[in-house]
Amino acid sequence: MSIEKIDIEKVKGYISEMYSKKPLYSNYFNQMLSPDDYYSKTTHTLLISKAFTGFNRIYLLSDNIDDATKVLKTLKGINVLNIPSKGDISHWEKLMHQSDFELISIYERFYNTNIRKRDEKEAIIYAIPGQEKEIYNLFHESGFFSIYTDFLPSYEEIKKMIEQKNVIVNVVDKQIQGAFVFLIEGLKCNFQAWIDMSNNRLKLLFDAYNIVVEKNLAYVYLWVNSENKKVKSIHRMMGAKPDGLKDYTFIKNK
Repeated sequence: MSIEKIDIEKVKGYISEMYSKKPLYSNYFNQMLSPDDYYSKTTHTLLISKAFTGFNRIYLLSDNIDDATKVLKTLKGINVLNIPSKGDISHWEKLMHQSDFELISIYERFYNTNIRKRDEKEAIIYAIPGQEKEIYNLFHESGFFSIYTDFLPSYEEIKKMIEQKNVIVNVVDKQIQGAFVFLIEGLKCNFQAWIDMSNNRLKLLFDAYNIVVEKNLAYVYLWVNSENKKVKSIHRMMGAKPDGLKDYTFIKNK
């Protein structure tokens, strides 16, 4: 099975064709297609591969388990496939097992509408241009995150987010000890990445909620590793609760 450099318009047509068949398997939800992507197409299956540093992220649409298995088995290198779902994924689990993919994590989405101002003695500090390298290193060199399962903003993404005032920091002794990245969409604020190495590790979370209050936003959304009981308890303390959506990450490295 050959995998080819993407022809975006052709693949958009294939996507429409696959959706018309009401595929049993689909983890493609209008992700942006790039000229650097690759794809593979059969009668029953469309696979899209996006290259990241050290691995590929896979999107699949298929109406046939045996055909999808054959396509997935041809993949070389490290390939990661995410399945967001509020329901049963046993059909996916069977496909992943047949295709030599292994489950490595489950993340839960939390939401919060019980948003209130938090008392903070210290002012909110927004990151400024020139700090992107320090913030990038803080996220990428901490060892706390996985490139396969966590949102780790790239250097360019951090730079852009700083310009958009979407990054706040915790500065101790003139060094950035913590960083918090968020994205505002309408009345919704997505908490995207958070790290803090200081002794005041909740400051940035309190700051983020205070920003939500100041901007009169109505919703907060965030993802938490199902096994990270400590972080889940912190978010529950703030009023957040799971909405039932889970993101399952499978990896194939054979």
